[in-house]
This record gives sequence, structure tokens and C-alpha cells, in this order.
Amino acid sequence: MVGKARPSFIDLAFANPLLPQLFKSWDVSLPSTGSNHVPRTINLAPPTLIPSPRNPRWSDMDWETVSPAPIKNYRVPAAPVCTSLADLDTWLAGSLDRLTALLNEQTPVSRPSHYSKREWNPHLTILRREFHKASRMARKHGTPALRDLAHISKSGYFKAIKTAKNKRWSSFLLGATPQTLWTAKKFAYGRAPPRFPSLPLAEALQQMNDVLLDHFFPPKGLFTPPPRFRLDKKAPPLTNDEVATALSKCSLTSAPGPDGSPYSTWKQINRENPSILLQILSPLVSLGCHPAFLLVSLGCHPASLKGSNGILLDKSGKPSYESPASFRIIVLIHTVSKILERIIASSLLLAARSNGMLNPNQCGSLPGLSTYDAVLTLFNDVKTLPRPCRKVSS
Repeated sequence: MVGKARPSFIDLAFANPLLPQLFKSWDVSLPSTGSNHVPRTINLAPPTLIPSPRNPRWSDMDWETVSPAPIKNYRVPAAPVCTSLADLDTWLAGSLDRLTALLNEQTPVSRPSHYSKREWNPHLTILRREFHKASRMARKHGTPALRDLAHISKSGYFKAIKTAKNKRWSSFLLGATPQTLWTAKKFAYGRAPPRFPSLPLAEALQQMNDVLLDHFFPPKGLFTPPPRFRLDKKAPPLTNDEVATALSKCSLTSAPGPDGSPYSTWKQINRENPSILLQILSPLVSLGCHPAFLLVSLGCHPASLKGSNGILLDKSGKPSYESPASFRIIVLIHTVSKILERIIASSLLLAARSNGMLNPNQCGSLPGLSTYDAVLTLFNDVKTLPRPCRKVSS
């Protein structure tokens, strides 16, 4: 590097570890600095800018034109008569990969741009074209009339942008829901840029990944699954109503996991062809009603559904971000795995209620009950128990 007074240098031996990766070439044409070092001009290549990945537009998918056959005619491969957990897991992973690949091939994709603006409209496009045209003419000819026209075009263009932004913001606030209020707050007050972890003992990305995994997911002993399944011929089969009920409680804004398919896609698949999810989940839920029967009775969960994406978020107000404890992680699992969990949770809740295993005062995690019911229960106890001269404390 060349300074204003005399040449200066960067010793690559003490540079950032990421700098040598950008080193392109060097030259010794600079004059001497008077020291033992020989100054060189170095050329650094710009870092490769990785474009944003293409995101599927699930809402624009035409379900009737899916080839080689519409979703209504899609058939899941028959589940094998499993003698081990590996056999069932292999079938499940292949069935999901085959369906996911078909959907990804038929779904239109788009690459999000940092310059995309939701308030943009065709009128702004026309004003921008006129503004650039007037500016070019004013620079080329320089007459007062053209300069005034360019100034008027610029003023009108930027005022229209401001008006469109205000209109977009007002419509967003008018249509705000309890779920989007926090989004409005972020837009209004802004938020600090995310911090990248700087761990002293991890210089390379792979080392940093290993340190974070060891912190958030400490290694445990290996679990050896049982070699064979046990039948339960009294278990009821999985029904379409159970699958539809589980999907109805799923949020459309929930982020998908490694499969990339959100709840909205699986809801549409279930509306087009209810047999798809039923054929995929029946071997995992219906004890004794299918040749490949339940894993839940053995405490097992298919390994193909355990993959996840980890999103690292920094904790605000920390004095230092050189420790994994200054961050938290959000794990996004497969959407099918979450649907399976909802179905099993509903079955367990029904079994617990029918066998009287729930406390009468239990209000949390139960449908139809909330904090309001817990407060009413406490209020009733406080008002009722003192009547027979009994002491009440809470």
C-alpha cells in the first residue's frame, strides 16, 4: 500500500487470517523505506459476493399443472414391512425427498433483492423515467429551461416516493394484527445489526461451528434403538380428520426447516390429496394397524426428521460477544416432524383426559383454557374457602 508521505507496507504474516485468501499478486517497484523490509505493492482480489439463494414462491404454484401427474393423483410409495428402525427411516426419507423434489421443480422461484420496495408502483416508474430523461437533457445542453425542467422532475419524483412510503406505512398500520405489532415496532424504531460471534478459540468457520455446537448441544451418550418393533393391535388407525385438525392449528408464518416447505404448502397438499400425509404418517402413528408400525411406543423418532437448521441470534446488552453464552439459537426442524408432534400430542391429551390423569385445576397447554380460567379458579377459592372459617394463602 502506498501512503502520501512515503510507502508503507502490510506484513501478511501478522494480517487477519481472512486477508491471505484475497491475496492476488505483488510487485517490488516501490522505493526503499530505509528499513530492513522491502516494500511491495500487493493486489487484493475483491471477495466473491454470493448472491442470495432463490426462494420458492409457494403461493404462485399451479397445483393442477404439476408433472408428471397432478398432486391429486400422486401416490406415496408403499411402506415396507419393517423389521428395524433403519428400514422405516429409509422409506420415510425417500418418500419425503421424492415429494419435496417434485414440489421444488414445479414451484416458481425468485431471488429477493435489497432494492425491492413494496411501496413501488407503475406511477413511480414513469416519474423516474421522466426524471432521468430530464437530467440527461439538462447535462447535455445546459439551457436554463432544461435545468428548471430537471429540477421540477426531481422534486416531483422524490415527493411521489415520500407519498407512496407514507401511504404504504399507513395501510400497514391500519391492517396491523396482534401478530404484526412487533414488526411495526421494528420498522418504527429500527434494530441493531446482528453481531457475528468472535470466539477467541475459534478462528476458522468450522472451529466456530464446533464450539457453538458443543455449547448449545453438549454431547450425550449414543442411543441404541431396539432391533424390532412391538405390535399393539388395539391402537386406532390415523384418520384424515386428525391430520386436518393438526394442520389447522399450524401458523402460516412459521419458518420451515431443512425441507423448505412451510405449513401453507402442506395445508394445500392435504386439501388437494389428503392421502399423501395420511400414507406418510400412518406407519409412524398407527400402532398395529400398518405393517410398519409405531415408533412412539419405543420412544423413537425417525432420524430423517431430526435434521434442523440453527439460527444464531445475539442477546442484547451483553458486555462482550466473545462467548457462546452471549448468543441464543433457534432450531428449525422439518415441517412434517412438527405435524407428527402435533398429532401425537393430541392423542396423548385425549388419552390423559379419558383416563382422568389431568388435575382439575390444570389450565396450561389445554385447548379451551387459558390464564383467564386460572385466575377465575384462584378467585373462586379465595372467596369460597373463608366461609367455613378456613385459612387461604396463595
